[in-house]
Amino acid sequence: MMVALSSSVLYLFSTGLAEIVRTLFAALAIILIATPVSGHELSIYTVTVNSSGAQPSDIPNGSLKEGDSAWFWMKDSTENTTLIIEIEKDGATMRSPVLYYQCELDENGTLVDEDCNNRFDYTFNQYNSAGLWNITYLKYVNETLSETINGSVNIEPDLHDQQPVEEEQETVSASRFSTNQIMAMSIAGVSLVAMIAIAFTFKSKESEEEKPSD
Repeated sequence: MMVALSSSVLYLFSTGLAEIVRTLFAALAIILIATPVSGHELSIYTVTVNSSGAQPSDIPNGSLKEGDSAWFWMKDSTENTTLIIEIEKDGATMRSPVLYYQCELDENGTLVDEDCNNRFDYTFNQYNSAGLWNITYLKYVNETLSETINGSVNIEPDLHDQQPVEEEQETVSASRFSTNQIMAMSIAGVSLVAMIAIAFTFKSKESEEEKPSD
């Protein structure tokens, strides 16, 4: 009876340790997979184009960084007027679809003409869009170009992903370990100890079972 009780205790003990190890490894996996978010909060700058022109035609410096967006609204209610936005940098030009002052909706609020747009959204690439962009606002009346407005925007680089360059790249300072790395190493250490304890527990159990009974 004592042997059976001892075996039950050892079984429960080893089972509990195994459950702890599984939990620790799951936590370790989550920590290693998780990527810290250190970039800036993405923002949107709105430009309104009405009968008086683009408001503003030049987006103020410091307004947008890589990864941010600019929204261009067509708000000129002049009859038969449409708008096209052109954005250019280093010889590459992006052109908006034709923008209208108003798009007809049905009773459900759905566009009657899916090709009708009154806003052009442009998102600047998160990694290589820094620099000066030229913006051209092209107004048409009855499909004939009637007004051209020039503007610009300076996109600032988003430097959050850049790491300081070490003079000796092979020398790694202990202070550079992140909190996540320290936690991961700690969990790995605890897991190793727990696995060793389980191994010894099963070894002891096997030894006791192999002893001849009196």
